[in-house]
Amino acid sequence: MTVLDSKLLFNMFEHAAENIQQNIELLNELDGKTGDGDHGTTMLRVCHCIVDSLNREEQDWSKKVDNLGWEILSQDGGSAGMLVGNLFMGIGSGLVDDELGPVGTAQAFKNGIDLVVKFSGAHQGDKTMLDALIPAMQTMQEDAISGVALEDMFEHAAVAARQGAEATKEMVPKRGRAKNMGARAVGHIDPGAVSMAILFESFDEAIHQVH
Repeated sequence: MTVLDSKLLFNMFEHAAENIQQNIELLNELDGKTGDGDHGTTMLRVCHCIVDSLNREEQDWSKKVDNLGWEILSQDGGSAGMLVGNLFMGIGSGLVDDELGPVGTAQAFKNGIDLVVKFSGAHQGDKTMLDALIPAMQTMQEDAISGVALEDMFEHAAVAARQGAEATKEMVPKRGRAKNMGARAVGHIDPGAVSMAILFESFDEAIHQVH
């Protein structure tokens, strides 16, 4: 049975950083439709933090991921950077053993997404990154309870995140600068939700590369 350990998790993070860096221009372009046009630039800073973190030797993976979250928070990344930093900090708080099965993994990711909810004040349907994160989290929890294997759980979460991101196209934004556009933002997909979909798709790809 596949378990989540530090090697696999950091492979997932590394693959996510690579994929997000390949989509910086897309994310900036999407953000330019409803916001400041800098979400890709913010996510590039996140990627640099991930790479720097992976290059440092630390024995405790929980502490390493928590430190990564703090480093992301310290960047000038606006609200998106703050929320992504909290996502990683929350995940780190759930890394309570050297290895985690599907249930423990789902709980760690729930911890992270719960922190994003707490500090954003946003809800599903507000046209934010949570429209990708919450469906992914819910899918992980349902799969964990049902005894689904770890690699299948992340595959399902990636699909849920992408579907959630695509659904933002029809939403009226209720948070951030996009809120000022009101109904004019309908038809434009939320860049934060897209970056989180890429994140989960990368996690899925990384797990399946080793299995």
